[in-house]
Amino acid sequence: MALVCGHDAPVHGVPLCEHIRNATADPIDHYLHYTGRGTERQRLCGACRGEAPTAVTAAVCEDCFDATEGSSLGVVGCPQISDAGRPVGGIVRNAPLPDEAGTVVDMAPVADGFVLLADDGRVLCWNTEAGTCTEAARTTVTVPDDAEAWCDRQQALRLHASRDGAFAAVVIDYGRTGEVVDLTTGAVTLRLENDGYHSATVPFSLAFTEHAGRTVLLHRSQWCVIEATDPATGVRLARIPADDPASAWSGHFHGALHPSPAGTRIASDAWVWHPVGRTVAWNLDQWLTDGDDAWNRDIGWSALPACAYHWDRPVVWLDEDRLVLGGLGDDDDELVPGARVFDLTRRGPAGTAGTAEAIEPVEIATFGGPQGRFFTADGLLFSSSEDGLEIWDPATGARLGTLPGFRPTHHDTLRGELVELSAVGLRRWRTPTGPQAVAPS
Repeated sequence: MALVCGHDAPVHGVPLCEHIRNATADPIDHYLHYTGRGTERQRLCGACRGEAPTAVTAAVCEDCFDATEGSSLGVVGCPQISDAGRPVGGIVRNAPLPDEAGTVVDMAPVADGFVLLADDGRVLCWNTEAGTCTEAARTTVTVPDDAEAWCDRQQALRLHASRDGAFAAVVIDYGRTGEVVDLTTGAVTLRLENDGYHSATVPFSLAFTEHAGRTVLLHRSQWCVIEATDPATGVRLARIPADDPASAWSGHFHGALHPSPAGTRIASDAWVWHPVGRTVAWNLDQWLTDGDDAWNRDIGWSALPACAYHWDRPVVWLDEDRLVLGGLGDDDDELVPGARVFDLTRRGPAGTAGTAEAIEPVEIATFGGPQGRFFTADGLLFSSSEDGLEIWDPATGARLGTLPGFRPTHHDTLRGELVELSAVGLRRWRTPTGPQAVAPS
């Protein structure tokens, strides 16, 4: 059956109001209208915007949709939020920071407690069970006095640590340098440099993981290259090959790195020219096992849907196969709070901002509401925003409960807690173990 545009073709894009569909001169700029029915949306002109709840729209074919492509004027309405409204159990516990720590600018959970980064450059090991806090090292990494913010991205010190507490890395997010320190000896084992090419656009690409019984450091050595390194010796173990225009993995400015919980995959919150945010993922276990040769075969490369002018967004793993991406929309002018869940075991040809070789995973769930930092545990999604913590069931998109005023900044996976680092100490809350465990027993 022919569409309203008169063509017998598949539907493409979102429904359009009649003024946009029938424009005979230049395309009409539009508002993206969320109808409040799930994540349903449509495009409206300025005249129809005031009648958004009752505006009549219709779908068209791809050629007609592309011919109407005007500029975005913003978003009207919001996606529907399904609210289960159950009470949230557990107590947010307050834990003061050690007096000797002074002002703490960042922290990282480790096996016996936390590694702390003080504002004077001290790296401290805080054993919460023994109640001790000792200086392990001093970093020489500092934010340059003349550092300039790019699009409100301020350069700042960031601390990472290996799960066993043997190594820490201090880097400059949205900067170009960092270093790795041995927390047993205090020695610097590796100086980090990411070449500075557009490094102000992304957090410093770095993560610790474990493979074959050893700790491995993953970091960006060039704008398009991630290396795997032995943090004890600085010996390179594997690397992404240098830029190759013929390859799907080519041309990405790598951003924040997110290893999956068991370390079998990794995601990079990357971007590509023009610029377009484009989170990518690949098989980390295969890469670390086979080394550079892994890139000559299928390494499980997946490219999530692109978003114009937007990256540095919430990215978190539900498990080894499912990845959650924050924000609904494909342009930064039309983004609204929400979550998109992708299954990386189900892949197909990529859409925009991809090459013919790129692979896009199947989107298995989409729902509105989550915003801020994302965390996951035991099949649940947690979002931490200005209002507090919200708990979501990613299978149904339902909001299961809220903890107003609790804004976790870190996930202590070793102890199963979300942790908020504040000026006075830590606020800690144990995560529930499934959708039925949100309500207190």
